Amino acid sequence: MVCERFRRAEPSCNHRRARQPVPHGRAFRRLCTGAHAMEKRPNNYFDGIPIHRSQIVILFIVVLAYFFDQMDNMVLGYVAPSVMKTFGITMQEFAPAQSLYFIGMMFGGIVAGLVSDKIGRRKAFMCGCSLFTIATILTGFTNDIKTFTLFRVLTGFGVLGTGSICITYLSEVLSACDRSKWSGICVGLGHIAVPVIGFVATWVIPMSPEAWRFMFYQGVLGFLPLTLGFLFMKESPRWLIAQGRQAEAEAVVEAYCGEKIDLTEVAEKARAEQSSKTSVTQKFSMMFGDPKYRWRSLILFLIAAGQNIPSFVFLGWNTTLLQANGVDQAASLTISTIGAVGIPLGIIASGYVGALGGRKISIGVQILLVGALIISYMTLPYNFYLMATLYFAFQFISMCCAMCLNLYMAESFPTLIRNTGFGVINASGRCAVAAAQWLVPYLYAASGSSGVGLFISGVCLVGGLVTLIFGWRTGTASLEECC
Repeated sequence: MVCERFRRAEPSCNHRRARQPVPHGRAFRRLCTGAHAMEKRPNNYFDGIPIHRSQIVILFIVVLAYFFDQMDNMVLGYVAPSVMKTFGITMQEFAPAQSLYFIGMMFGGIVAGLVSDKIGRRKAFMCGCSLFTIATILTGFTNDIKTFTLFRVLTGFGVLGTGSICITYLSEVLSACDRSKWSGICVGLGHIAVPVIGFVATWVIPMSPEAWRFMFYQGVLGFLPLTLGFLFMKESPRWLIAQGRQAEAEAVVEAYCGEKIDLTEVAEKARAEQSSKTSVTQKFSMMFGDPKYRWRSLILFLIAAGQNIPSFVFLGWNTTLLQANGVDQAASLTISTIGAVGIPLGIIASGYVGALGGRKISIGVQILLVGALIISYMTLPYNFYLMATLYFAFQFISMCCAMCLNLYMAESFPTLIRNTGFGVINASGRCAVAAAQWLVPYLYAASGSSGVGLFISGVCLVGGLVTLIFGWRTGTASLEECC
């Protein structure tokens, strides 16, 4: 009887329930006390409920977090040649700064997943914002490659940690129908930072040999999403249910969507599946001990490596490789900036194509397309307009794929280990990038740009085929059904 009532109360994606008035004043203050003026109805969190203005506020905060997170993430690709000149080092000597940054990201992804599963998404989000903001500012004051690398490692730790938390949080506070579209739009708008930092770099870096430092001082702006998150962001209701805090979860759902929702059924299901008091060892045991999630973790790692290595290695070394091949500083920075415009556009597009083929078909095809673009870019004779066009197409498809993959990873694990699983897989992908970063100077020395292009394209081929053959479908299904 309860199940029938639940099914009747949960509208489909195409027939959503009309929004109820949002409680104000005293009605809102009674949310956590149980004195409800309206009868609650059973529902699966936000499913079937139209996006509400309170959720839009949260999306805006995540947009800002991603904006400044990505400014700090992408800046090294633009300043690398200037940093090498300032410190008087070679490409091989600079490679550890590129590589160890991703080691920091690896540990950041793992730790952020564990911490956010333990203390909650909201607190972990604020910790991550604080870390990448402070570390970025301090990077601008460094005077040697060792100190520079240290602060880049800390920045990487905070950048991926915050990004992992944002993706998980978005997947948990949006309905199944809206998850793909709004996540893509939100993260895409945040990634407008990439062309912005590119345009700023083309103006600032040529000003003086030390002007690259100002590219890191902008990190102070990261305190803005931190402050707004503290004021307006609430804890994920799915995390609260996993901790046995049903009343608080229902209050958050009402505050975010304006409807009184009874989460008794989903809470009972969560309690029946696993205890909310799960240790770190138990979480890893569930992730790697359970045959289903062990297999998923392996496949997701191969997919993540197939997407991450082309995206980050190509992006991080593009300006340096162009200048090493004789392209002047202005032209190389302009090509990189034009390509960067494709990043937010690609992420926004992911909201409309990401769910196609249960998400796995979309991801697999995009990885293969990225490989084809890279081999063309790295082997064809230099022409400014051709290079700019190919690099724009690469960035557009690569980042569309990255966003689809982020959602795919978050959808592949249950709530109790979702952020841990997402963080571990994301971190392992960054670890693969770190290893690949070391190879680039040596591949270039041995075979030139074509050698680098063949290596990256081979990685794409493996990642794309693994996705298409062994991946599973998620798409617009509810998170509970995906897992």
